[in-house]
Amino acid sequence: MSIGHKFAYYENDVYVITEEERPDSTPISLPWNIYKDNVQLAAGYIRWSDEKQNSGHSHSIQERAIILKAQSLGFQGVVIFVEAAKSAYHYSVDKRKKMSELKEFILSNSNANSVIFYDESRVTRDITDFYKNIIVPLREKNSQLKLFSTQHDGEWNENDPLVQMKLAMDHDESVKKASRVRETQKNIFDNNRRPPASNPYGYSQANDEVDDLLPDENAGIVKLIFYLYSFGHSDGKIAELLELSQIPSPAGYGNWSDSTVRYILNNLWYIGNLAWDSRMSFSNSKKKSIEEFRILPNHHPALIEMGLWETTQFFRNLKSKRNRMDSPFILKNLVSCKECGEKLETKNQTSAKSKTDGSIYFCPKCKCKLKKDVLNQIVIQDFADRWGREIKLYLQRLKNEMTDWKRVCRRKVSNLTADTEKLRFTISTLNPTDENYTEILEITQLQLKFMEKDKILYINTQEKIELLLMEGVTIELVDRFKQDIHSYSNVEKRSILLLSVKAISYDFKRDDFEIEYRLTPYVEIETEMQLN
Repeated sequence: MSIGHKFAYYENDVYVITEEERPDSTPISLPWNIYKDNVQLAAGYIRWSDEKQNSGHSHSIQERAIILKAQSLGFQGVVIFVEAAKSAYHYSVDKRKKMSELKEFILSNSNANSVIFYDESRVTRDITDFYKNIIVPLREKNSQLKLFSTQHDGEWNENDPLVQMKLAMDHDESVKKASRVRETQKNIFDNNRRPPASNPYGYSQANDEVDDLLPDENAGIVKLIFYLYSFGHSDGKIAELLELSQIPSPAGYGNWSDSTVRYILNNLWYIGNLAWDSRMSFSNSKKKSIEEFRILPNHHPALIEMGLWETTQFFRNLKSKRNRMDSPFILKNLVSCKECGEKLETKNQTSAKSKTDGSIYFCPKCKCKLKKDVLNQIVIQDFADRWGREIKLYLQRLKNEMTDWKRVCRRKVSNLTADTEKLRFTISTLNPTDENYTEILEITQLQLKFMEKDKILYINTQEKIELLLMEGVTIELVDRFKQDIHSYSNVEKRSILLLSVKAISYDFKRDDFEIEYRLTPYVEIETEMQLN
């Protein structure tokens, strides 16, 4: 069957056709073809709201009522569509997969002209979406469409005042319930506890009654994902590796995908922070800006050290600007022309018949060019020589630099605190009767807003630096520089160079170059500090 329903059972004189096999029943063969033979068929719709009900009795109660209704109406068969763990309040009819399949089934099968459901609350928690998205388009194709509720005698009529009242009451109940849930979650969060929710991948709870997220057997997989990404590997490549390794996905079924890996890499839970209310809405999973998150810092043990987190977030931001990591031009966007200052661009000039690589870096203004492999090789050799000489001194210089940064952050926070207090005092002295009061108030409040934002930024940066100074992960990052860089893949070489090299200047006239190395591998913090 094109709808994916492979199993049939005979119950109460009705053939029940399902997508999932019943573990306690033996499937049978249908005595007819539901598409080609003249058969009286109905489509049954079953839904429940959350995963906690998956192991309950909601499915069996609804299905049995639908089968008995089909028997009483004289149907030979009923095709069951099950929408598991899907809220009708949060997911309108057009966003529910099984409801869409039911709709397509009726449109494609002339034998099916009836829908049976348990009651109104199973098909909709809205007042109009079931009518607009299901009833109207189906009746345009089939004027004989009939609807039945197991809780009503006779045909279900969406125009019946009692039905409309029930729809309105169900909707009102859902709105009130959602409001109560949001308020309860807010109160729990305000008491520094985690509202009820599924555990993030890599964590579990010893006791559901205690707010104690602890690393579990999947914690190592989370660390592996961050570690691979910090070496430049893409979401898709990491997902592919996890699939090849036959590691179960977070859902426990289905495949690893780049979006699953991406969700883990963006999740503040893994540095020990409880992040809540981070989505734009229930139906829109796009993240708010981090300033709009509700965050409880140090809520649970971190799986990912701050150094590794900073490195992966640097690469995430870099890739969001279409900066490829898998390019053979491992120095792309790092090299400038000494003569004119323009960034060198890249081009593959290899002809179809050539056996040699014709890829080049070139200056778009001076038109000078250099073979890709030549520039790659001399920079990599300089890198290897530098770290062979200076690696022992680097860790101490790194510590000194970050200690200076911490002092800068403290000074900035102190100055901004004083400045914001002055602005608040200024606001309190403004006279509402003054001619330009509104304009002055708006300008001053805007200044205050920006200062408060900068203050939070420096406080957060200071906290990151303090963690970095305590962690051994800095040593792990520096250890990457100790290894023979020639042994790394191009992706890994590029990741290491981006963490260690700030800029390269190439002098085409003298056939020479200069490399400006970074002070630390924490690119975004370093950039922020150098702006101050």
